[in-house]
Amino acid sequence: MAAKESKPRAGSDGKPAEALALFQLLRRNANLRRLVVSVLLMEVGQWATWIAIPLFVIERHGLGLNVGLTTGLVALPNIFLGVAVGNIVDRNNPRDVLVTSAVFSGLMVALFPLTTALWQVQVLAVLVGIGYMFVVPAALALRPRVMDAGSEMSGNGLVVTAQRLARFIGPAVAGPGIALVGLSWIFVLEGVMALIATLFFVRISSRAPVEPDPGNRTAGIAAALRPANWAGELVGGVRSVAGFLRGSPRLTALTVTVLTYYLAFGAGTVLLAAYSLGEFRDVPGLLGYLFGALGLGGIAGATLAPMLGRYRSGVVYVVASVLEGVAWLILPWTGSATGAVLLMFIAGALESAATVLFFTEVQHLVPAEYTGRYYATVLSVGDACQLAGRSLGGFLTPVIGVSWAVVSVGAVFALPAILLAAPLVREAPGSPLTTDQPRKKPSHP
Repeated sequence: MAAKESKPRAGSDGKPAEALALFQLLRRNANLRRLVVSVLLMEVGQWATWIAIPLFVIERHGLGLNVGLTTGLVALPNIFLGVAVGNIVDRNNPRDVLVTSAVFSGLMVALFPLTTALWQVQVLAVLVGIGYMFVVPAALALRPRVMDAGSEMSGNGLVVTAQRLARFIGPAVAGPGIALVGLSWIFVLEGVMALIATLFFVRISSRAPVEPDPGNRTAGIAAALRPANWAGELVGGVRSVAGFLRGSPRLTALTVTVLTYYLAFGAGTVLLAAYSLGEFRDVPGLLGYLFGALGLGGIAGATLAPMLGRYRSGVVYVVASVLEGVAWLILPWTGSATGAVLLMFIAGALESAATVLFFTEVQHLVPAEYTGRYYATVLSVGDACQLAGRSLGGFLTPVIGVSWAVVSVGAVFALPAILLAAPLVREAPGSPLTTDQPRKKPSHP
């Protein structure tokens, strides 16, 4: 049984006690620890591969349209098919889905160096994307099964910290790794990391939620993957999520703000490149520093987010989202490379803290047996929004200029949280829905 999160003692200094409780939770809850370590290993390998794939295509097949196309093929399966994954995750043990998808994606990535033609690289990119689209929803569906009631903030803080740490370590490992051992070995690295992560996944003992109705089961992963069943899984996933959104203005507001975040961040990644090259030509590598600051801020924000648990989560979520937008809004007017890096560190910390709060709120609002469907839908639509954001960023820059494009991105970060503040700041009715409490079966599919 996982250990429950300890609370700071009366009269203690609060923040140090809460920080200590965070690490005590990681030490005592073996299942959560295994999940955090395996997520870190998986995502370090994935981020290194994201760096390696375009370089590999350029090295073997030259620079051209194929570079962007091949990289985009990794995300394509999740955009078009990711929604259907949720039913598969929810109707099977998410740990088993994680093991299968981790081994599959790791093996597919390790085959990249053996390719001899571009079409082979592109086929592998699609297969890797299919493996990836199962990993994240399954890991998110596993979280409520390894966390006790009361430990959601710290537990999600640890998971998001692992994700942000991987986002920072993966590219940092890829650069020296390519220089020291060659590009091909980066793909082998992810294969090895995935297999090691699998050793942690298989040792997780997860508590099962309410059993689904017998008539609502699938015959398993293999059966659900048949083309004849895929459309049904897709429709079923959308109907389930739509049912939750109709019944919860708070969940609807959270979902809308996270999707607009994807849109804004997609545009922001393009605009940061234009901003650094246009405003700070005399500072070589500033773009790398800006993304590095976002990554470090993300690690700090996720680690410190559980200390905000004493405050109303909806209020903190809105404030963090708005302040993140403000950081982007004032970025063009800093006039200083140091100030720009500091602003991106702050933006990364606020985004990460808001992400922890988002995961915690969703864990309260969505029963564990429907978590896979919810996150599969959000991630699929989110990837589409991020792709649209990148296209929008490229379109806006020559039309209104870099500075005003960055300001527009800041507004997209902040305005949805302001417009939807009412259901977010309102105290959630009833006690949180956790894996330790009896669950009622939802009335909708």
